[in-house]
Amino acid sequence: MAGSGCRSRRPPPPPPPLLLGPILIQAAPSAEEQSSPTPDGPAIAGRLRSVLLDSGLVVAPKPGPSDAGASGTSAPSDERSSGTGPGTLRVVGLVATEMVEVDRKGLCRAGVSLKVDTRPSDAPGALDEDLSATGEERFEITAAGGPDRRALAQRVAERTAVDLLSGLLARARLRRATPAEIHTAIVGDGGAAAVREEAIRLAGQRGLTAEAPTLLPLLDDPEESIRDAALGALIALRDQRAVAQLARHRSLRDRREMTKILEAISQIGGEEAEQYLSFVADAHEDADIRQQAREAHDRVLRHRDARDSGSRPPVH
Repeated sequence: MAGSGCRSRRPPPPPPPLLLGPILIQAAPSAEEQSSPTPDGPAIAGRLRSVLLDSGLVVAPKPGPSDAGASGTSAPSDERSSGTGPGTLRVVGLVATEMVEVDRKGLCRAGVSLKVDTRPSDAPGALDEDLSATGEERFEITAAGGPDRRALAQRVAERTAVDLLSGLLARARLRRATPAEIHTAIVGDGGAAAVREEAIRLAGQRGLTAEAPTLLPLLDDPEESIRDAALGALIALRDQRAVAQLARHRSLRDRREMTKILEAISQIGGEEAEQYLSFVADAHEDADIRQQAREAHDRVLRHRDARDSGSRPPVH
């Protein structure tokens, strides 16, 4: 931009670590305590506390004279809630376990729900997520008996809760990652799907145009969530190569996919988008799809005209 001077394009510094607030884990009692022991909620809270502090995203607050938060954490002060300092992270959860035994085989299942939020909610690096997952472990019942059921229930519940929170922290850590780290997360087949999706979305949000060749093949990924994340990123990057990829590899007979594709292509725009949308508007066998294509084509033309005239495109 002329006259704007030499403005730095460095990314903003990462937000400061969040302060660790209370961690409250309630264990739902089992109707049959002997066969399905109730997990130890405070012990699970202690494990989650260690995971949070080891993540580098959360630090223990300095103890004050009247701090007495749950699980050894400090309660949020008025200053922390006012938005003047780092946010305070809280975790509230519910865990439940059950055991089923049939023909000398058993299954221990744990259900975990976590509410992770930050006070104030607009603090830098704030997290606000509702998480839930189920974990299980099979076991054998021999003549000598089965495993220690209480220890087994505790182990499965703790593992499920830790995996759930660790996944959230991995996604949160990625938001502070370098472009190279984001690329590694996108191409890494061994990583969790949710982390990979987050990396793909971040590539679009940060305008990492160098990732476009990596994202294009993902439009044909077997997982719909990966396809959709790649499509959203390419729309954000306005990469017109996505138009040809979508037009070449997506079935014209899938109405749900066609609706998604027409909207995406209209947002990307360009000459190839105009040609494809015009073709679909004239030739598709479905009248609704033809109408959607005409409307999408009109949007592309309006955006092009607005861009050529230097005015703002109309808001839809």
